[in-house]
Amino acid sequence: MEINNLTGFLVHRTDLKMTNFFTKRLKQYEVTPEQWGIILVLDTERATSQKELAEAIDRDQTTVVRMIYSLEKKAIVRRIQNDSDKRSHNLFLSDKGMSLKTKLLPIVTEAHDHITQYLSSDEIEHLHELLSKLYESVKDE
Repeated sequence: MEINNLTGFLVHRTDLKMTNFFTKRLKQYEVTPEQWGIILVLDTERATSQKELAEAIDRDQTTVVRMIYSLEKKAIVRRIQNDSDKRSHNLFLSDKGMSLKTKLLPIVTEAHDHITQYLSSDEIEHLHELLSKLYESVKDE
């Protein structure tokens, strides 16, 4: 068996390169790819709980709490105690967070266009389907 024939190796290798590429694009804004994911999820008018956010970005709640704390310190996210459940918090993008999202969107779009430049829109759609199938086979492991 050759390493370049292993699906897991190919996915991991690609993920590392893509994450590094994206990290470099976001570095000057002091935002990580993971933080960008949170900003994107919170880009709504409605409150999002920490639990909902953890599910949306597929991270455990402990990790999400640390990520939210970091974004709060940067004044990108606001955490407000839930009136009906004092143990939980509602999360929102701050005005600074909304402004940052607007600034980063073209950069993220350019990064996406760069990494998919050799793929047709049908190939991108097919790739998404294949990656979703791979994810489904291991998500509960």
